[in-house]
Amino acid sequence: MKYIIILFYFIFLNLSASEYLKFNSQDEKFPNHSEVLVEISLPKKFSGKLPVIITQHGSTRDGKKMKDGATDEYSKRIIKAGTKEGFAVAALDAFYKKPIKATDKTLFPDALNYANELRKILTKDERFDKDRFFYTGFSYGAQQVLKTISAPYNKKNPNAWKAIASAEPGCNVFHQPIKFNHPVLIIKGEESHYYIEPCKILEKELLKKGNKVKLVNIPQANHFFSTNGEIGKGVAVNGCRYDPIVRMPDGKLRLYSGASITRKEVKRKCITFESGKGKNRKKLNEAVNLTISFFKKNLN
Repeated sequence: MKYIIILFYFIFLNLSASEYLKFNSQDEKFPNHSEVLVEISLPKKFSGKLPVIITQHGSTRDGKKMKDGATDEYSKRIIKAGTKEGFAVAALDAFYKKPIKATDKTLFPDALNYANELRKILTKDERFDKDRFFYTGFSYGAQQVLKTISAPYNKKNPNAWKAIASAEPGCNVFHQPIKFNHPVLIIKGEESHYYIEPCKILEKELLKKGNKVKLVNIPQANHFFSTNGEIGKGVAVNGCRYDPIVRMPDGKLRLYSGASITRKEVKRKCITFESGKGKNRKKLNEAVNLTISFFKKNLN
């Protein structure tokens, strides 16, 4: 798969810098929409090579405009907190110019491919430390982050990430646990409609393989890390609460309890008509600070 940088420029504001980068990456779901937009934010002052956080939005890009694209509130705050702590932060717009709505979950692109290609592009930039790249995301973005634990990915990219942080993933479908190199932080809201049980199962199985994994449950927080949450009507992949789906290295699926299962059965079993409501986001900074602290801890 070929990628082309088609735009790269600087904007200076109050002694800090933001850059916009576009590159082409083909996704089979959107053959006519290959552009990916990235905003790269730098610390106000820095010396030496910068560690880099790549952050992926969730299904709703309601946090920050990025030129003619956007990202979510989680990534907006990761940018602010990360640059303050000496990281460069690259926010990916995986939906850029694609005809996607927040409810089109089966159409969401494979944003890990975008993040991996962006990492390869940025490692060639002398300002960035090629050995200190971090990956985080919220909701849909969190699911993309957890794809880095799969066997096929690690076979091709064994040392891609210094550490990853997955904020509010569903964990209802996860890759068969293997041993890999990067530490993992999973952050959940105690009152999320993406219930914590499958993430506890995933944590247990990853620890069995000898991985460095930490699962944090934030009290009184819903999916959006808000305290005014309630469960409403929508679409969610959260029906495999006590018996999640395990994706095997050959692509086949089975229940955690051991039985094989088809994709059609997964849709029937795992997709519900629930959604999270309430976006005061009073607990979101707690999730963001956990992520930045985890990355700082794993800098060296």
